[in-house]
Amino acid sequence: MMPELSQVVVTVSGAPVSRAPRCSGVYRFYAEDDALIYIGKSVDIHARLLSHFNEATHGARHHRMMSQVVRIDCELTSGEVGALLKENAAIKAETPLYNRRQRRLRRLWTIVLEVHPSGFLQPTATSFATDGDRHQDCYGLFGNQKAVQSHLHRLARDHGLCLQVLGVERGSGPCFQFQLKRCDGACAGEESAQQHNARLTELLAEERINAWPFAQPIVLLERNTLSLAEQPEAQYHAVNHWAYYGSASTVSEAVTLFDSAGRADFDRDAYRLLMSALRRGKLSVFDSRSKQEIDNPLLGEIRTTL
Repeated sequence: MMPELSQVVVTVSGAPVSRAPRCSGVYRFYAEDDALIYIGKSVDIHARLLSHFNEATHGARHHRMMSQVVRIDCELTSGEVGALLKENAAIKAETPLYNRRQRRLRRLWTIVLEVHPSGFLQPTATSFATDGDRHQDCYGLFGNQKAVQSHLHRLARDHGLCLQVLGVERGSGPCFQFQLKRCDGACAGEESAQQHNARLTELLAEERINAWPFAQPIVLLERNTLSLAEQPEAQYHAVNHWAYYGSASTVSEAVTLFDSAGRADFDRDAYRLLMSALRRGKLSVFDSRSKQEIDNPLLGEIRTTL
């Protein structure tokens, strides 16, 4: 029989409460024997939980999941960004039964652009270490070098780029694709290096992974001036080279996460969340060394996607 929200034990950080919070945070569904079956997030946990029970009346999979729920634990955040970051990290670390499986790839490849003596930008496949530093812009994440080459061939085919000046194929003079009218002529002098480079960078822009724009790890302040009694008014998110280390209630506590949490891996979803929040100015930026607020160099930057 399908339980209702009023029949399920609701806790906040393990402590029982009479009603699900009406604020932002992450929630976890537990079955018998405290088996974790689902992790979600919302800006209004109470409303989202009600929708889960309503959805269970329409879909077999959702009905099967909700019929197992005996306890819902809520972890409150000061805002949506914290909820998104925490949910993303928790799903990948705790692997609940009903969340979509997200496989972590430890060996990845990406594209970096190097300037050839001819003036043409040439894309090079390079290893992307998930635990590495991000000192230069790179483009896309791929499972192997062959996937990089396939991607470059597809871009050239669809947009008239020249594989020869890109360094993907060898040769001199007009390339074979130019003879077939599939290359716009960079190899034949009909398109300048500046024009070809501009088209290449525009095509790759949607896959760009920005270089880390700070000289040190940073702490991001998320504040909620309209918080409920039990909701944190502010939270500090520790981030370095786009890797999320966790959140704390003070900037000093957040700084300690860089040492206590070990080296955190780059995560594409966390990168997207952080870039979006920084570009929209939703978070204040603090230097992890001085613990003083600093400028946000990404504020207002045109949004691209990875």
